[in-house]
Amino acid sequence: MSESKSKNTGFQWLVLATLVALISAVAGSSMWFAMHKGENHSPTAALMVLPEPRVIADFALIDHEGQSFGLDRLRGQWSLIFFGFTHCPDVCPNTLYDLKLISENLRLSNEDSSPGHQVIFVSVDPDRDTPELLSQYVNYFDPGFVGVSGPEEQLAALTMQLGIAYRIEEHEPGSDRYDVFHSASVLLTDPQGRLFGAFPAPHQAEKMAEDLADLID
Repeated sequence: MSESKSKNTGFQWLVLATLVALISAVAGSSMWFAMHKGENHSPTAALMVLPEPRVIADFALIDHEGQSFGLDRLRGQWSLIFFGFTHCPDVCPNTLYDLKLISENLRLSNEDSSPGHQVIFVSVDPDRDTPELLSQYVNYFDPGFVGVSGPEEQLAALTMQLGIAYRIEEHEPGSDRYDVFHSASVLLTDPQGRLFGAFPAPHQAEKMAEDLADLID
């Protein structure tokens, strides 16, 4: 396959995935408001909340310190989860910068207590994103961020149940020059380790921080 044809195919796939994600998000949002019409719920500024939290099946990944990372690591606090890759030129660093701003905002508003949340960056490019590289990458944004990756079959098992789409561009074996197309939403899991909702792109850090502060309180 030629380079131009490969890029065109990748672009078409990304557009399709984006449209599917957008339609699903709108449908989910509409269902939520229909189910709770007339009830006294505080509206969220940026978060699209699922009608009911979704149970997540266990998985087995590795964090940037070489420790196992499974469902138990999502329990006990709210978790912001973003899927991407360290060689990403724009979406990933921009999103992680927004998550850094959100974390700083929450820390300032909770100086005397636990921040009540964690930020997890899941790489869908395990061939290049070793724990060592993930450690450097997430620490650049915030020392408290957790970098995670692992075997492709475990990544697929997790992304499929969370509705995250990604595709690695075709490339020669051993090559480290390729792109990865992926969903841009930030997912939110609750302290029980269930999928609670999503912050669709484009992200607005201030509004996301407001929603999280309300949930944590």
